[in-house]
Amino acid sequence: MSDENNKPRIKNAMDNKKSGNYYSSNGNLEFSYNTEKLKEENKYKLQGEAFPKTINCFNWGACIFPYIWGPFNNSPIAVLSLVLCFIPYIGWLLSIVFSIYCGVKGNEWAWENKEWKSLNEFHATQRKWAAWSIGIEMAVIIGISTFIFLAIQIIGNYGSDEQLYQLQSMLGI
Repeated sequence: MSDENNKPRIKNAMDNKKSGNYYSSNGNLEFSYNTEKLKEENKYKLQGEAFPKTINCFNWGACIFPYIWGPFNNSPIAVLSLVLCFIPYIGWLLSIVFSIYCGVKGNEWAWENKEWKSLNEFHATQRKWAAWSIGIEMAVIIGISTFIFLAIQIIGNYGSDEQLYQLQSMLGI
């Protein structure tokens, strides 16, 4: 990977050597770089990092819906979260832990595995994933809570206290 980071500089230096532009006015050997070309080629690489430090934060889209987020961001490893949940007894725990790991590594995976036009496009796309993921998760939580509340109300109005107690014990209330 370090060779890849240095390739544009070596190439630019060799281009200048071929053109004969490698001696300064005082006769010392000097390689000049095409700084504009280097900036364009490395504009998103900061200090040898694989991705900018400004995007090294938690990715809510990758955490909440890794099995949907992964394929859309060319990170199929995230689908492993869905596979893990089918392991008997401990699958749900492994799936939650892996989903959190996806949230931690999500921006890095998305940055490295998909072509982005700019840093702003990357941020905008990941913000949309976060907003939709959190919104859908909240809607699911509200829907399930409403269903449980209504079920308790219906049983409370039409059932006996014993039936209500059984329902509450099944739901862990």
